[in-house]
Amino acid sequence: MEPTRRPATTLLSQGTILENRYEILRIAGRGGMSTVYLARDLRFHHVERLCAIKEMHVAAPDDHTRVLRIANFEQEAAMLATLSHQAIPKIFDFFADGGLVYLVLEFIEGENLESIIEQSTDFLPEHTLVDWALQILEVLAYLHDHEPEPIVFRDLKPSNIMLRPDGKLSLIDFGIARTFQPLQKGTMIGTEGYAPPEQYRGIAEPRGDLYALGATLHHLATRIDPRTETPFTFEQRPARDSNPDFSPEFEAILSRALAYSAPDRFPTAHAMAAALQELRPDHSYDQPNQEQRPAGAVTIETSSESDNNRIDRTALSLRPGTTFIDHVKQAGPQQSSTPLPDGTLPVRERIVWTVQTGDEVRGSAAITNRRAYIGSYDGHVYAISHADGSIAWRFRCQRGVVARPIAIEDSVYVGSEDQNMYRLRAANGRMEWSFRAAMPIRSSAAGINDALIFGADDGYCYCLDKNNGQLTWRQRTWGAVRSSPSVYQDAVVVGSDDGAVYRMAAEDGRVAWRSQLGDRILSSPAVDAGTVVIGNADGSIYGLSFETGHIKWQVRTQRPVLSSPRVLGGVAYVGSSDGAIYAVTVDDGAEIWRSQIANQITSSISIYSGYGYVGTIDGYVHCLNLRDGETVWRYRIGGPVTSTPAIGEGIVVVGSLDRHIYGLRL
Repeated sequence: MEPTRRPATTLLSQGTILENRYEILRIAGRGGMSTVYLARDLRFHHVERLCAIKEMHVAAPDDHTRVLRIANFEQEAAMLATLSHQAIPKIFDFFADGGLVYLVLEFIEGENLESIIEQSTDFLPEHTLVDWALQILEVLAYLHDHEPEPIVFRDLKPSNIMLRPDGKLSLIDFGIARTFQPLQKGTMIGTEGYAPPEQYRGIAEPRGDLYALGATLHHLATRIDPRTETPFTFEQRPARDSNPDFSPEFEAILSRALAYSAPDRFPTAHAMAAALQELRPDHSYDQPNQEQRPAGAVTIETSSESDNNRIDRTALSLRPGTTFIDHVKQAGPQQSSTPLPDGTLPVRERIVWTVQTGDEVRGSAAITNRRAYIGSYDGHVYAISHADGSIAWRFRCQRGVVARPIAIEDSVYVGSEDQNMYRLRAANGRMEWSFRAAMPIRSSAAGINDALIFGADDGYCYCLDKNNGQLTWRQRTWGAVRSSPSVYQDAVVVGSDDGAVYRMAAEDGRVAWRSQLGDRILSSPAVDAGTVVIGNADGSIYGLSFETGHIKWQVRTQRPVLSSPRVLGGVAYVGSSDGAIYAVTVDDGAEIWRSQIANQITSSISIYSGYGYVGTIDGYVHCLNLRDGETVWRYRIGGPVTSTPAIGEGIVVVGSLDRHIYGLRL
């Protein structure tokens, strides 16, 4: 019997497990035929191994179309499995489930070039476009030289090119790439404006990819989207008409690539690369120009460029037969190849940039797509380049902002003490909608599918449709909700000032259980392996059963626990107002280590590559080794730190009560 098919309009919710292995974290992208999810591979118990899962709905009005879609998807899986290039995502798995088919791919972190051009206000410089073009041509040459037959990508465009944190490009979405069969006709495929004339007639060959690259470069160079123009009219819109700073040689290369007739274009990717290389005679084909690094970019002298920027989530290397908990108890040197945080860096070199605001910065930042989003008590939400501290935009609220913004797709969501939850456009900070609660919002929102969930001081937990800001449901607690909700599977877990932890159904807010603890709750819960870990103002860290809400264990500290726990590999890390960081097992609350680092901690710890980063009330930012809690480095900024550090591409972003936002070198 064929498995029950899920409707094409139904998306997988956060926490869904596929194949008893892949946990869905969020939607990474959607297209007409497929949805891409960010997921975690649960087979790697002790590290967070991320992957991209591409889901394709194969339902169709007739069996022939459905069989064709399945065949196309299997073709993509088989083709990707044969490829090995740093700019092409690796394929890890392929399976069918419930009438759907799935590809499990390497997760490529970064931002696509279409988003970059939408967010930019100036023309991209010629040398940047030449460097990008050479990288793309390298992978096109690899595809076109494929044996036994060339592979034609057939849908090259800015949105299918990812700029990774290390500055390298990757091609994504091989859904319509195909092995080249000369003059084979079929239906038109590709994207209008970028696709060459012959693809409109169903003919795909390697020189068509060079046309699409020319169209992509023309879009990036002129900021004119070819999808809004009459097809095949590039000769009427020369690049230098939009920006005379481009050289005539660069424009000539674009013109040849965009020739209407395929024989008039460059014969191969190698030939086009050679022509572009003439514009940079002092630089090799595959060596990036170090002088073109953006101002303020960080370079760590102890390792190569690629190592500096790679996000390595497997820094804690385990010996066979040991668990993460066993490992953190062991003494001995770190076994990871990831560069260690620079504990010997001179103090004066720790700060990369600072941004002054008009009031205290108590809230935390969210980093995505090379920007940090953070609020201040001056009533503004700031969008800051996390590399150099330049302000992309500011949005003015009516009162202070202490909630942490979250970025979902092209929007930023943040609550304010002016009682409003705002949806802002990530590109420019323009408000798309607002929703007003009855009292201030200090809880940070969580997203699940099309829902946005947060708490407010009026005692309610709210669920909005994130697309239009309409109220879906609200559920009352008996105290202010300043705890930020956690979404796990199809449930919402949140604490309240009434001293209770609530589990609610994400769909309708129905309360599954309410667990009364000792005092009010400002800590936000973490859910792992069936256990809810949360701090309480009674000075305890609690572990509750996710299924029933019953207290499984309790760890007492010396003072209130306002910080939120972070969980990695079965271990919860949480700070206390007694100034210590506690590492306890999620299963039974057994203490692994305790590190007394300050007089008071209300900031939550952030975890990156086997290290923890946390702020303290005495004004320090600490980097701790998670094996034993030992301090690797600490740096004192200008005031107390209640903000939780956010980490991206070698920069720690943190706010301070001294009214500044800091970018510190990792």
